[in-house]
Amino acid sequence: MRKLYYGLTCGVFLLSGCSSAGESNGENENSEAQTEEEPEKQEQEDESITIGAAGDVLLHGRVYKRMEEDGEYDFTPALKAVTPMLEEPDYTIVNQESIPGGEELGLSAYPSFNSPYAIVDDLQDAGVDMLSGANNHTLDRGMEAVNNAINHYEQTGMDYVGVYKDEEDANRQRIIDVKDVDMGVLSYTYGLNGIEVPEGHEYVVQEIDKEKIQEDVKAIRDESDIVVVNMHWGDEYERLPNEEQKELAQFLADLEVDVVIGHHPHVLQPMERLEGEEGNETLVFYSLGNFYSGQDNDYTDTGGVATFDVEKDGEDVKVTEPNIDFTQVVPGPEDQYTVKPMAEADHPANGGETEEELHEHVYQWLEDEQ
Repeated sequence: MRKLYYGLTCGVFLLSGCSSAGESNGENENSEAQTEEEPEKQEQEDESITIGAAGDVLLHGRVYKRMEEDGEYDFTPALKAVTPMLEEPDYTIVNQESIPGGEELGLSAYPSFNSPYAIVDDLQDAGVDMLSGANNHTLDRGMEAVNNAINHYEQTGMDYVGVYKDEEDANRQRIIDVKDVDMGVLSYTYGLNGIEVPEGHEYVVQEIDKEKIQEDVKAIRDESDIVVVNMHWGDEYERLPNEEQKELAQFLADLEVDVVIGHHPHVLQPMERLEGEEGNETLVFYSLGNFYSGQDNDYTDTGGVATFDVEKDGEDVKVTEPNIDFTQVVPGPEDQYTVKPMAEADHPANGGETEEELHEHVYQWLEDEQ
């Protein structure tokens, strides 16, 4: 696994040493040596990384009950086929939609989810580095489930964003050092299914609020090479973004966010590049669909692992090579819900879609990058 670092509010400090000519009197010699070293130094500063993201992990009862044996839950068999897809990027983010509050609280599914801790461990073993926790199910089982989940994240070393245990945690910027590229990550949700945030716990989850988002982006932008924002938005089961998604995406582009990762519709929506008011480009994945769930509506069994490259050349940073590799939830050997690369799925998709049709769908606004 890659070695990563969690950024604090102050960002990442770069320690630089200084060299001295010492007793040497050869000023011209030193200048020549410095000139010869400059290309090597520049080459070392050039960095290229790949970031991955997957869609909704929403554990319905029919999903987790079939992964239980003797009171223990093991999702490894369900994730085995897609582990290479999650491991290949230098850093991978997934939307953990059902809160993993653990068995002692009592597991539950729709409409009020609470999932086993094992899903966190097994996603991590499969290559997931961060869980986005701001979604409409965050508070399904209250603060106890949230605190249980965060305690488990911390015990296992799983990075998380969008859901927080206290004010200090909420104020701590998520800036990840990925091979010398500082990536700031934020996460917001459109709502909480009508559940009110408990009094005194206003920090617990970040809801979409333009003023707050602008403040957060400005602060993290100053400390990061690239800013990635997870947005839980849109209409369920709609294959195209609604007007609010488009408007919010442009708002984020105008704030110079580099990449937007969308969740909630449970189906794949297209990618798009937007131009911000400063002339910057923002890559938007409007929805990555379901990654691992028990939904069986049309198009809800297919999703994707999105990737994009970040190229850093000194202070110049570019986002390139947007891509989605398609996945499908299929019945396993004992009728378990199993995630596979769509190319390996031996079961027709619920909506009858093919890989070729999904490719055309998600690239329809990025035709020149297919």
